[in-house]
Amino acid sequence: MSEAQRVAREVSVHRERSSSQSLLENDPAAVQAMLLALVESSDDAIVVKDLNGTIRSWNSSAERIFGYREEEVLGLPITILLPTDRAGEEDMMLATIRRGERMDHFETERSRKDGRRIQVSVSLSPITGADGTIVGVATIARDITDAQQAHAAQSTLAAIVESSDDAIVGKTLDGVILTWNASAERMFGYTRDEIVGQSITMLLPPERLGEEVTIVATLRRGERIDHFETERVRKDGRRIQVSISVSPIRDTAGRIIGAAKIARDITLRHQLEHERNALHARERAAREAAEAANLAKDAFLATVSHELRTPLSPILAWASMLRQGVLDEAKTKKALETIERSARSQAQLIDDLLDVSRIISGKLRIEVRPADMVAIIHAAVDVVRPAAEAKGIRLQLVLDTETGTIAGDPQRLQQVVWNLLSNAIKFTKRGGRVQVALERVDSHVEISVSDTGQGFDPSFRPHMFERFRQADSSITRTHGGLGLGLSIVRHLVELHGGTVHAESPGEGRGATFTVRLPLVIFERTAGELARRHPTAADEVQEGDVYPDLTGARVLVVDDEPDSNEVVSTLLAARGAEVRVATAVSDALDTLRRWIPDLVVSDIGMPGADGYALLAAMRENVQELGRIPAIALTAYATRNDRIRILAAGFQMHITKPIDPMELIVGVASVLKVLGKL
Repeated sequence: MSEAQRVAREVSVHRERSSSQSLLENDPAAVQAMLLALVESSDDAIVVKDLNGTIRSWNSSAERIFGYREEEVLGLPITILLPTDRAGEEDMMLATIRRGERMDHFETERSRKDGRRIQVSVSLSPITGADGTIVGVATIARDITDAQQAHAAQSTLAAIVESSDDAIVGKTLDGVILTWNASAERMFGYTRDEIVGQSITMLLPPERLGEEVTIVATLRRGERIDHFETERVRKDGRRIQVSISVSPIRDTAGRIIGAAKIARDITLRHQLEHERNALHARERAAREAAEAANLAKDAFLATVSHELRTPLSPILAWASMLRQGVLDEAKTKKALETIERSARSQAQLIDDLLDVSRIISGKLRIEVRPADMVAIIHAAVDVVRPAAEAKGIRLQLVLDTETGTIAGDPQRLQQVVWNLLSNAIKFTKRGGRVQVALERVDSHVEISVSDTGQGFDPSFRPHMFERFRQADSSITRTHGGLGLGLSIVRHLVELHGGTVHAESPGEGRGATFTVRLPLVIFERTAGELARRHPTAADEVQEGDVYPDLTGARVLVVDDEPDSNEVVSTLLAARGAEVRVATAVSDALDTLRRWIPDLVVSDIGMPGADGYALLAAMRENVQELGRIPAIALTAYATRNDRIRILAAGFQMHITKPIDPMELIVGVASVLKVLGKL
């Protein structure tokens, strides 16, 4: 539109308005008609009443809102519309009008003809006569019942949203967040000011951004998403497990314009479910293990019965024939050999059963004393040699004779080697080979027994040293026995602070069993350098025996389990009551409950060292007393010794441990203090 056209249009409109105004000013009847038309066409009730409250006019909207026809109410008091509990409002309103004042948008309640109450907004204006006096009241009443109910519903909904324990979020189809309740703030860590106007994708982990595309596509189809379990990211970066439900939001025309999302934090539920599943898995595993143990026990008992009865059969048969005197000299000799061999076999079975019983009850003990591993191996080989020769099996010995004497139980160590050799010979075919090796490897000494025999499936390795387990426990198995020998071997080796493991390339390809004993239990060989400073070993003379430590209470502190095992075993073997701690904090906790006569402590330990332990003991001397301490450490220089003694230790003993030196050192300190 050009400027000239715009100006012409404005002039035309102005002329029309001027013409209408002139017509009204010159025709009062026209003015009256127009006013009546306005009153009748209004959506609000327009009522005129006099200053006594009598109704004088009543438009069609008043009839619709209050239910009374005009002829029913004209001349009646306006109070017919007031509930009894609001009757006083009319006097207040008339008083306001008489003062010449207006009353705008006064919200109250009125009664319809049918008795139903409605919410109204009332505005009142004074009507003045020609002389300016107030002669009546013009009342405009608007029905706000629906609006009030809608507002109440909206307020209720808002209160529900705010009080919900779930996060309730409104967003556009573009993912822009519009509403954010208190639970959403609590769940995700963002305040309303921080999050409203931002994209919902800021809550999604990078690998789950595709979920939002799927959700929006579902909403656009008018479909809901219920209880979709996924993961979201909090403001602090922590991931939480959530269950979300999403519904489409429609406008008055039914178009989908956004989404309402409800999210529930199910992180704890997931954790509980995980723990429950883990518990069920453990229970199932325990049940399966118990069932397997029961089956193994039943099989074991059947095997015990079979193995004990098997040697009894030839014993009874040959004994019966000997008593009858029906055997010649050769048969008599064979009978006696068979009886003796069967009796020894049965005795061995009984010994194994007794050893297992002692192991289960914790009563199996070892007597620690000097033991020569080379001699022990030779003795074990001598026992099994006849069985090897009978099968044509070649025995090979590869022994490092420089390993020297160790501290251990010779009888039990021989039992270990004998069991391994017996197994190897039993499962090796005629003409095979069994090799025994002894060598020093790093900080351990290894005894290995290898054979060219049956071997085993690698899957059976975890069960190799278990009680009541055999690779072949069927009644058709080729080899007899209770299957207890290897479990006894493992326990005896562990009592000596060592480990045992088995290897096999597979069935029919032989096996190797290796025993590893920590070097700390070995006495130094003659080839090692002598100490450069005096120690407890200086008090040991050739031919001395281990002192008796019966009644002594000793706390051993070392972070190395092998060292603790050996030291405690050595001291306990001589009668001492020993307790072990693996750290300074552990030792101090023990000292609060149990006061020893002596502390034997390592120096170098993680966290707090032996010096810290001694300092803490001296700080609590009133509670603990002055407990003597020996430093047992690999720090062996002159400066180390000076520092250790200066710190307050009564003696310095270096690693690797000399059993005689340790026991004599402990005994000498306790004797000086009158504790022994």
